[in-house]
Amino acid sequence: MSKNLFVCSKSSIQRFIKLWLSVKPTPYWFHQTLSLGQQIEDFAIAKPILEKLFDSLEVEMGKTYDMGAVYIMGHQGNKRVHFHVVFFFYGTPAETPEKLAEILRLEIRKRWKKLNPRSNPTGNWLKIQTKASGLWYLAGHLAVGKTAKAKGKPSWYGVRNKRLIEAHALPVTSNQVRREFECHFPAVLATPAAKKPKVIFYDRSKLAELRAYVEADGRHDWEDFKRMKMGRKRKVSDFDFMDFLNAQNGWKTVTPSPDDGNTL
Repeated sequence: MSKNLFVCSKSSIQRFIKLWLSVKPTPYWFHQTLSLGQQIEDFAIAKPILEKLFDSLEVEMGKTYDMGAVYIMGHQGNKRVHFHVVFFFYGTPAETPEKLAEILRLEIRKRWKKLNPRSNPTGNWLKIQTKASGLWYLAGHLAVGKTAKAKGKPSWYGVRNKRLIEAHALPVTSNQVRREFECHFPAVLATPAAKKPKVIFYDRSKLAELRAYVEADGRHDWEDFKRMKMGRKRKVSDFDFMDFLNAQNGWKTVTPSPDDGNTL
């Protein structure tokens, strides 16, 4: 598991997925990574800095646009908090998504630099996203565990301008949430039944089923899916991915037979 994956409870990830699915799509979706300029590891200390950015942006951008945001907080390899923020705009902006991205990029960079003088601007580059690709990206930074929210501490995800989101909310069913969760976190389905011995869950046949599901879904290439789930940039063999899925939930490590290849 990548050291940059943030461990969350299954129920909290499901709540986040439900929130995400409820947000009405718009062509004006933008993803922004925001790294802090100082070593802050506590969400309770880091979150007010992000809220100051939202306050500042709404003073300027809110004059012209209906702007909302969904964000997650996580830790970098050095345990420093950083943010992934998805900004979206409703209505009919006069600018194209590309032009609005340029405006938003400059505003965010200027205001975040003021709040974080020592932050690295090259690591904070705004990108145009879509609703589907946005969830794939954000879910790729999460891992399922038993971690629960500490009392009095902020959640690892949040929203900005909740009224705007609710005004454009889409209905979401439990089945929709379940399907998305199973797609993004397939290893969780490998949890063994009570009193049953641990055996390999993801063999070549099961991995082939998962691949067929991902490819039929059509939102992600199989090779990209493997890299995203393992937090890698280089190509991942099917065997390594199968081993990763089994090891995530305590299943026995896969030992390939002499004739077992690395691809399906």
